Amino acid sequence: MAATEQLIGHEAVLRRLERAAGAGALGHAILFTGPEGVGKTTTALALAAHLLDAAAWPGGPSAHPDLWIEDSEAENLSIERVRAGGRDGPTLQDFLALRPYVGRRRVAVLGRAERLTEQAANSLLKTVEEPPPGTHLLLSAAHFERLPSTVLSRCEVVVLGPVSAAAIADWLTAANGVAPELASLAAPLSAGRPGRALRLATEEGALNAELAALDAFLAAGGGGVGAALTTAAAVAPGAGAEGRERGLLTLAAWAAFARDAACYSAGCPELAVWSAYRPALERWAEDLAPSRIVDILDRIVLASEAVATYAQPRLAFEALLVDVFAGADSPPAVPARSGGLLGPGGPVSGGGAPAGRPSRPRGARRAPARAGG
Repeated sequence: MAATEQLIGHEAVLRRLERAAGAGALGHAILFTGPEGVGKTTTALALAAHLLDAAAWPGGPSAHPDLWIEDSEAENLSIERVRAGGRDGPTLQDFLALRPYVGRRRVAVLGRAERLTEQAANSLLKTVEEPPPGTHLLLSAAHFERLPSTVLSRCEVVVLGPVSAAAIADWLTAANGVAPELASLAAPLSAGRPGRALRLATEEGALNAELAALDAFLAAGGGGVGAALTTAAAVAPGAGAEGRERGLLTLAAWAAFARDAACYSAGCPELAVWSAYRPALERWAEDLAPSRIVDILDRIVLASEAVATYAQPRLAFEALLVDVFAGADSPPAVPARSGGLLGPGGPVSGGGAPAGRPSRPRGARRAPARAGG
């Protein structure tokens, strides 16, 4: 598959870099940064394919003799992978020291560059400071702050932001053969990260696990403090970097749902992306004032900021859920999404109150939101 076929949402960035290359103004070292799974290494590979005119090369860009790729599953990259004289095949410096086999360029792509050990990063610095003629070094790193400042200061930094859920859903179906029903669930859950969406849609059990957290959030409606704390205990991740990442993804899914509920409440359901959760969105729009939905969304955003700045996820989740569900203006309990979906990991539930659980009594309701979404 061509490198550009898996590129999603960053085409404008790629075109800008291609124009710079055509004008002879492309830097020799470029660092792509952004969230995990947003497409950093994919964009780097697409740029490499353009620089080498590798689309028509037999075997594709990955088989091109002037392209070196390090995107292995290795937890750390030692100096043995960077400095010249490698014993297990060409290293980065071995590769860049050679003359181009075809054309005028050699390109090296280093995925997840934050894996570099201190010694490897120092060795890489020599290459960045004194690059061989006609070479380009393309790095990607979700955690660029882990790289030495000396390396960062010599790279052109390109930031890649989240991709829209609609674009990701279309890409999942068109480029990866994912069923539309699965794509409509995986895309909003991905927090704008195509790589994450693809994993959710294709890895066994991944989508079910993610939907469970949203289901629990919706099921807490009308349950008071007890349901709020029980839900927090069930879905809050542990402490540490992995826990923060897990918590931020869960909160992003909740925020996406609240945002869609606000669209329904405002009479604009066509702007919503959670089409599989339409009954739940309609119930929120019927029972809650628009200002309350916006307040809930704001509260989720504040909780995300707290988790991102090293707050204990469990405490942040408890405070959020008590605030949202313990008062008289709690969201309603909602029915489960109709029409179960058989995903890679088995049946996928739709979220909401357990079967037979009555809705919380409310005052006079507004007319239902217009159909759509």
